[in-house]
Amino acid sequence: MNKRLLILFFASFFVTNLIADPVPPARNKDGSLVSGILEAQFDPSNALFPLPNNLLYPTAPPIDLTTNYRPTDPDDYTDPRVALSSLDGFSTTEKWVANFTQNLGGLPPIIQPGDIDPASVVPGQSVRVFEVTTTGYPYLGVTGIVRELTPVAEFVAVAPGDGVLAIAPTSPLKQFTTYMAVLTNDINDLAGNDATPSQTYNLTKRRTPLVDENGNSTVPLFPDSLAQALEPLRQATMSMELSAASAGVNPDDIVLSWTVHTQSITPTLKLMRSIAEPAPTVIAPSGWDTSAVGGFGLADISIGIITLPYYGGIPTEENPSAPLTDFWKAEPGAYIPPFDQVPFLDPTSTNITIANPFPVPTGMQTVPLLVTMPNENSGFSKPEGGWPVVIYGHGLTRNRTDMLAIADAIAQTGRVAVAMDQPLHGVVPNVEPQLTPFYIENTPFGAIANERTFDLDFWNAAEGTLQPDGLADQSGFWSFNPANLQATRDNIRQGEVDWSVLALSLQNMDLDGDETPDLNTFDVALVSQSAGGFLAVPFAAVEPIITRMYVNVTGGGIVRSLNGGAFGPNFLQPFLAGLAGLEPGTTEYEQYLLSAQTIVDSGDSINWAAELAPRIPIVHNQIIDDDTVPNTVPGAPLAGSEALNRALGLASYSTTQANPDGVNGVARFLQPADHSSLFRPTNPAVTAEMQGQMASFIGSNGTMVVVGNSDLLVPVPEPAPAKAADEKKIGKADNKSKNRLGLKPAESAKH
Repeated sequence: MNKRLLILFFASFFVTNLIADPVPPARNKDGSLVSGILEAQFDPSNALFPLPNNLLYPTAPPIDLTTNYRPTDPDDYTDPRVALSSLDGFSTTEKWVANFTQNLGGLPPIIQPGDIDPASVVPGQSVRVFEVTTTGYPYLGVTGIVRELTPVAEFVAVAPGDGVLAIAPTSPLKQFTTYMAVLTNDINDLAGNDATPSQTYNLTKRRTPLVDENGNSTVPLFPDSLAQALEPLRQATMSMELSAASAGVNPDDIVLSWTVHTQSITPTLKLMRSIAEPAPTVIAPSGWDTSAVGGFGLADISIGIITLPYYGGIPTEENPSAPLTDFWKAEPGAYIPPFDQVPFLDPTSTNITIANPFPVPTGMQTVPLLVTMPNENSGFSKPEGGWPVVIYGHGLTRNRTDMLAIADAIAQTGRVAVAMDQPLHGVVPNVEPQLTPFYIENTPFGAIANERTFDLDFWNAAEGTLQPDGLADQSGFWSFNPANLQATRDNIRQGEVDWSVLALSLQNMDLDGDETPDLNTFDVALVSQSAGGFLAVPFAAVEPIITRMYVNVTGGGIVRSLNGGAFGPNFLQPFLAGLAGLEPGTTEYEQYLLSAQTIVDSGDSINWAAELAPRIPIVHNQIIDDDTVPNTVPGAPLAGSEALNRALGLASYSTTQANPDGVNGVARFLQPADHSSLFRPTNPAVTAEMQGQMASFIGSNGTMVVVGNSDLLVPVPEPAPAKAADEKKIGKADNKSKNRLGLKPAESAKH
């Protein structure tokens, strides 16, 4: 659109009206005189429109179903706009933002951020959100309303200041689905003036075309070129307003509307699970039991290796920083059905999308395993069908050896425990010298395996600068890479895919060297701690081998959660300040967080919770006022531990729970419990209680969780006893629910 032509048109329109008959003074809907102009910004010619927005989908080649944020350098992976432009849609969890301005008058007019009255921003009234159907890519033409989203339960809307109106989901939006936002003139400024549409949006509200069949402008004094540019927007606006009218919205009241198409979430991980195969493993006894690491000696410790397909950057002499710079890429133009029949898709695109979901392997990686097996001190011997198994997932910057602290508790349930480092994590002797014996280079496997950290050295820990210091960087330091958000997302997804390979490999795992498998893969539980839980939920959602899951101090919305906890001020915020001059509390920093969460959405626990919740029993132990994964995050309804609890449908408990169909609950530990209490007994009573709840839950096949000391927990009132007649009804309802879910123990364990 030509902004100069638009200005000339409105100037001509203004002059024409000056010499026309005088008009009555403008009034608001309530009859009061208009004393100011609150305008909803919409000027696509200057990239002024609500975000996210389907206007960001390209309509000219190359097209691969991804958005286009028009980055300055499309090859600059450090620019979040580049990463956003690799996605096939927008966030299912992040907020939408529209801007309003206040016209203070004068020549030229004085424009400032709008003074929106927060009380006038009412979800379901002045702010409406709909799930809609469209004419297809680029999802601008709305063909109908599917349903209206429910305020509070599904979204909230607020005016936090500076002319911003934000719409935030309170439950994840559906993937690869189009939504429409509609704002009305029931939004007011602080003086009571109704909001108005912008001049450009007002033109697109016309019900008749701006051009005739020959492309000539149908608007007096309106240039053909400008009319031609605005006509597609007019058609889109008309389709939105007519659809909104079918839901009871008066089109004359609409000051702004737009559509948002969400990105795909599940296809890549589900398809990667479908092609996963068992991997070679080798397990060897270490000669130690858990007494060597401060335990009770109830389990023997073994070390091992597994060879995994890898899809991220692998360092070489030519490119030692590949893990920092590279990310998953698809085979060029390898579109799957039905997208392979779409003629206009770019045959050179390597973006991972719903249409091209498979990453290309970059190599094979042989990495460490840690295994503990109950010994005679535990009172258990191997069952005839093999040892039942617990897979353990550690937290951010931790490593596989954290499992040793809970190995005795797991052994007391008669189970083997297996741990594998997350991508770019592992044992780093110069950071934790006490773990030197477990460093893979110090084992017989050193010649054929490597720590998953790759022993990267790009950070000077003493000076806090981006330069080598001759020492390997901390475990997990680069797994969340603020400078390469695609790599961050794909480190998360790599960890989830690795777990599927590990789960499938359990069936062939030989622990005692007799060349016979030793594990029962029909009885596999998952235990994860902290950020390990962010990965555990998506993994368990796609992995049928997992029959129950205990998570400890975890949450949803990984970017917002980490920024809201200690990770934010201790690492992310200073890193971004040094890298790009971004400071917390600024618009630019908020835009970075929004972009980062959007990019990692496909691997985030909050987006997989609804898929997992009906499938297996789940217990969560969280900490009140956790300083690492916060309970809640201001301004981010889908971040923190409570958001995940809601998404999983977990019921609160503070006493022993039992349910033959499986327990699904959350216990909230009071201080002095802390984020590491599961494996670090700074408060022995808390550690014992957590490990006891974990052990009782996994040991009962998910049907019970035993609370030994309820004084450590936030008390939960017991429900009043049901009357006999009600108990019959409840029993029938439970049976129906069980039948609907189809969760028979044997079926849920099949793989």
